[in-house]
Formats: sequence, C-alpha cells, structure tokens
Amino acid sequence: MKLEGLTRDARVSGVTPNGAVTVVDVRWHGENVAWLAYRDSNGRLGERLLLRDDEPSLALVEAGRPWS
Repeated sequence: MKLEGLTRDARVSGVTPNGAVTVVDVRWHGENVAWLAYRDSNGRLGERLLLRDDEPSLALVEAGRPWS
C-alpha cells in the first residue's frame, strides 16, 4: 500500500504489531514522510511517522460483510 492511501477513517494493518488501526489524521512532511494519528482496536490514540520504506508492510483492511 502506498502512503497516499492513508486517508481518514481507513482501516490499515502494519502500523502497529497489535493489528489494524483506524486512521484519524495524516499530515505530510515532504513527499516521503507521513505523520499518522490513529486509533487502535482498544480505542487508544497513537501516532507514528511512516516512511516510503514502510509501504510494503502496510495493507488496507476492508470491513467484513455482515451476515445475511
């Protein structure tokens, strides 16, 4: 996943070792560094600087479909 795919409310894995997080905010620092504010599955807020080198470990998590 490219850093440009980090958008508000996106669910992303690879940011923390504890599972997927929800993007709260993204701010760019140049073209190769993104500051990410996120909320983990326990509701705790966190932040992290992500570099282009982090892109291979990032993946967009799609919400599951409810049972029909």
